[in-house]
Amino acid sequence: MDAAVIVLSFVVGLFGVASAVLGFIAERTKLTPRDIDVDFYTGECQYPANPAYLLALIAVPLLAVAQVIASLAAGCCGCCRPRHGASESKRVAGIIAAVLSWIAAFLAGAFYAEGAVWNFPVTRWNDTWCRVLNDGVFRRAALLSLAATVLSIASYVMLRARAPSSTPSTAPAPAAAAGTSGPKPDVPPPSGEAVAIPLAQWSGSSQQGRGHGQEPLPEVPRHHVVGGYGRAPYRQLDSPPRRQAQPAVEVMMA
Repeated sequence: MDAAVIVLSFVVGLFGVASAVLGFIAERTKLTPRDIDVDFYTGECQYPANPAYLLALIAVPLLAVAQVIASLAAGCCGCCRPRHGASESKRVAGIIAAVLSWIAAFLAGAFYAEGAVWNFPVTRWNDTWCRVLNDGVFRRAALLSLAATVLSIASYVMLRARAPSSTPSTAPAPAAAAGTSGPKPDVPPPSGEAVAIPLAQWSGSSQQGRGHGQEPLPEVPRHHVVGGYGRAPYRQLDSPPRRQAQPAVEVMMA
């Protein structure tokens, strides 16, 4: 859980619990029939000052602040989809919890208001009897405050939860998909086309082929260059022996 979620849940819970504690204290300090001064001749009912009135007035805004903080942090009770993106099931559960928390908060506020009205220091006239607040009104308000706080925190946590992300596959990707080129079979070029192979690439590929156990390519036979079609290879003929000049013999005719 994120630190921000923990801190905000603590703040919301602090306000909600404070409202509930004030409700329980107000239940113990509320007016009782013995505290009311009754004038039987005029029919006046004098309600004295009482701390339960102020406690109820403080408990209502505390509960309201807790609800507003939780609702805004959860994305307007889930109506505004948050950026982190909760799953659909948690989003629906969070919205339901947020709606229930607001219903409980409104009921708690109504009970607090009723208790504050009947503990307000004022003089009332009545012909028959002086009304007093029943027992358990502030207690119900305090319990509803706790319920509203718990529901609002649960709604906030569910709406803040991230959807489970699909784990990527650990299978190795093929060489073509990964962008690496594997060894390709040697395909002879079509007839009539010349292919230029750099010397470095030829030597590297030959060494790589020898490393993988490939047989060396056969040596191409070499032929003597002929002068033309249908001619015998040029052969240098030996020149005929030259005759040496015979010395002139003069015949002396006798």
